[in-house]
Amino acid sequence: MNTAVAAMIGSAAGGVLVGVPALFSAYWVRQSQKEQLTAQVEQVRLQIKAQALEQRREPRSRHYADFVYGIEVLLDYLHDHWLGSRLGSDADEMESVLAEVRRQERELHGLWSRVAIEGTSAVANAGIEALNAVGQVSTCLSQDLTGRRADPQEDVTSRRERRQLWEAVTDCQDTFIVTARRGLQDDGTRRISLAVRVDE
Repeated sequence: MNTAVAAMIGSAAGGVLVGVPALFSAYWVRQSQKEQLTAQVEQVRLQIKAQALEQRREPRSRHYADFVYGIEVLLDYLHDHWLGSRLGSDADEMESVLAEVRRQERELHGLWSRVAIEGTSAVANAGIEALNAVGQVSTCLSQDLTGRRADPQEDVTSRRERRQLWEAVTDCQDTFIVTARRGLQDDGTRRISLAVRVDE
């Protein structure tokens, strides 16, 4: 009987000596797998975030660039046809300049609508400022045309005033570019972190 008890105690001790390290080993393997899984999930999350950011940036940057280019085309046209020492020599010539400016203004409104849909509110607001400046140029041109019809030798708007309006459009374009760059750098993490702080 003593040998049977000793054999049982020996086998229990052997089982414990073999089982405890196996349990610790299984626990360590499980922890290691859990850490690997967490790292893989984080890597996938970062990849998805980078892809989403790129998908959001690409159309934004294209629409922003189209809007900036539209303003640049208008500025070049105004420089060539409106900023000279005198406006067009007759009302018909001025009327064609006004018609072209209004056509380009309508195009800018179309381009701005895409900016407003795809872009941030700050960028859309900067675009509105640029459109307002362009609208002032269009209004001024309309007044010049009305004045030219009344007196063919008289410019309603001075060259200095025309230059100031042109520079206002240029300044708005510059502001739009700076705001658009900031908007493209915004990946949404600031809003997410603010939302997390609010929820906590």
